Amino acid sequence: MKNSFASQVPVCIPKLPPPEKWKELAVQAKAVRPDNLPPGFNIEDIDPTEHGRLALVIRLRWPKTGVRLSVGFLDNPEPALRRKILAYANMWNRTGNIQFVETRSYAASADVRLARGEGGYWSWLGIDILNHPGQQTMNLQGFTLNTPDSEFERVVPHEFGHTLGFPHEHLRAQIVERLDFERTIAYFMRTQGWSREDVIFQVLTPLEESSIFGTARPDEESIMAYQIPGECTKSGRPILGGVTISDSDYAFVAREYPKP
Repeated sequence: MKNSFASQVPVCIPKLPPPEKWKELAVQAKAVRPDNLPPGFNIEDIDPTEHGRLALVIRLRWPKTGVRLSVGFLDNPEPALRRKILAYANMWNRTGNIQFVETRSYAASADVRLARGEGGYWSWLGIDILNHPGQQTMNLQGFTLNTPDSEFERVVPHEFGHTLGFPHEHLRAQIVERLDFERTIAYFMRTQGWSREDVIFQVLTPLEESSIFGTARPDEESIMAYQIPGECTKSGRPILGGVTISDSDYAFVAREYPKP
């Protein structure tokens, strides 16, 4: 049975680079993987005055040859918790050439630098974790061994999905079109404490069609999709959201990071 949306706050807020870094990040994205830029995209056309638009255009995926990233735990949780987080992160390995491994050296030198403090759930996207040396790149607020397994399965693959470069699935235009604009703003302002501008960008601004590299049709049960209650939709039917990696997620990651 799916958990209620109300039981799953805080929701994830991916971190975005400041406007002055956008062109630099686009150059980096193209160097890492040429198809990270949509066909015909001109880096010189990037406009830093368009709030957050880069995240809706530039793909931040790792090389198609595969992903192996070290993980450091900045707040030094017990070994059993570290192993459990990594086990759920490596669910992506079922169909993708992906491996997350705990660093055996200084945690702050790892590729993924994780802590569990205040601030909710968040991650830098894809290769952008390379641009914040020594700084935290992911947060799993309050995770302990007492956290329900269902929450491990919902949140950990989602945040590590962002680290793999995957955006939010609920930003696909076909899903955004189902939302009532003002009711959605009111809901997220009330439950998350976001500003009106935050809600518009995080939930109501669809991905550019030229940037979409996921499934042919949006998957509202993707692990990368928010659960959004019926009070936010025009029909009253909720966006189901993902509580585990879906079959379409597994097919997608197999295509993006195929196993040898």
